[in-house]
Amino acid sequence: MDILKHYVDLFNENDEEVYVNTVDNAHAYEWLKNEIPLLECPDRDIERTYYFRYWTYRKHVCSTEDGYVITEFLPKVSWSGKHNVINAAIGHHLYEGRWLKNSQKYLLEYVRFVLNTPDRSHQYSAWLSYAVLKLLEVTGPIEGEKELLSALCDYYEKWENTHGLSNGMFWSVDNYDAMEYSISGTTVDKKVRKGIRPTLNSYLCADAYAISRLARMVGDEENERKYREKHEKLKQQINDLLFENGFYRAYHFDEGADVNLVMENGRGSAPREEIGYIPWMFNIPEKGREEAFLLLADREAFYTDYGIATAERSHARFLYEANHECLWNGYVWPFATSQTLTALINAIDGYGCDERYQKLFFDLLRQYAVSHHRVRRDGKTVPWIDEVRHPLQNDWSSRTILRDWGWLARKGGYERGKDYNHSTFADLVITGFIGVKTDGEALEVRPNIPSDWEWFKLSSLHFRGDRYTIVYDKTGEKYGLGKGLQIIQESIKTTG
Repeated sequence: MDILKHYVDLFNENDEEVYVNTVDNAHAYEWLKNEIPLLECPDRDIERTYYFRYWTYRKHVCSTEDGYVITEFLPKVSWSGKHNVINAAIGHHLYEGRWLKNSQKYLLEYVRFVLNTPDRSHQYSAWLSYAVLKLLEVTGPIEGEKELLSALCDYYEKWENTHGLSNGMFWSVDNYDAMEYSISGTTVDKKVRKGIRPTLNSYLCADAYAISRLARMVGDEENERKYREKHEKLKQQINDLLFENGFYRAYHFDEGADVNLVMENGRGSAPREEIGYIPWMFNIPEKGREEAFLLLADREAFYTDYGIATAERSHARFLYEANHECLWNGYVWPFATSQTLTALINAIDGYGCDERYQKLFFDLLRQYAVSHHRVRRDGKTVPWIDEVRHPLQNDWSSRTILRDWGWLARKGGYERGKDYNHSTFADLVITGFIGVKTDGEALEVRPNIPSDWEWFKLSSLHFRGDRYTIVYDKTGEKYGLGKGLQIIQESIKTTG
């Protein structure tokens, strides 16, 4: 059976193709067959969701007069820029898209477009430079690395000029972290406050590390040293100032406050929010703090039957009322779920976490996979990804609100959040379950699979110009290639 065609036919059959960009449903199979790694695994929910997410990602690949871009929403929304681009999820776009055969063509044009759009490149916080590094770890060297490095330095310096604080850290607000109406950042009277948050501080700490690495690649010793020092200083401050009572927290302040005094004396008991896991996305935390991840299985903290809550359930303002479709006060966001699971992969790989954390990763990723559905009014269950899920009931809450408001044009119109491209899933399978590691010269694979999995196969994986098949066969009988893990180089220096 052609597994890809099976799934594409299923998704096309259940789709209302309202908005079409460069690759329509009729051409989805051919495009995906040429571009994506092919997965076979024993868990059909994970397998189906893997293909579904690449099927939806394909809808957001747009050819424009400025080159390729990747969109977040399919319909045009008023808060986007040219070509409907929003920079908030660019890190997720690069992580998910880096495994495409022609990722350089699609994603480097997208990155350069964002960097050349200064009024939009800093609209929302993002881990842009670090995501570029992760892309290049998969693709290998590119043309124009020095020009790209210069643009990323300018990008970083603008954050320093606009959001830098006297203590060397950075402020942001929840809305422009793309996390509006959070518990920490929005007061009881709905006032938004500036904060020293794990979001932008972690992103820029990671970006400084990435720029230093890129500078070393092109022989720029000055920027290598300069940005390494920025990274090391900010990393220490995040660990010293944002970690309190076993968790990384956001600390907010009023206009005119002395931020040094706030951090030294006035922190108080900031709530635990899912953004506290973001430092692990970039290996920032000191070792010994990983027990924070066990809160993901705690119903008083972040665990719900429908996904990971964005704020701890025991907090008095969990799910506080606000007249808005996008709430980060405990609702389940795929954006944050994929950040947290990326962080958990890093904790497992780099912090010596035991099998409890591996099981936790599997359980949460499987829950995330199963959440990719919607029950239509006719009772049929169809594959689905949208903006926000309710943590206490099986409902894409943002969609329900927007539908009940009559699909307002100023809010993005009909089915605004359908096939929403604001998170990752395939990358979590490839780097988490399959265990592909990208930071070495050679392809390395360290699977994190459940003990009852006896086989899996990932084929057509493009890595630094070569194509690979990764096979695990416990008995050797499934694929006939031998027992255990096999890494097979299929071709050398594939192009086009």
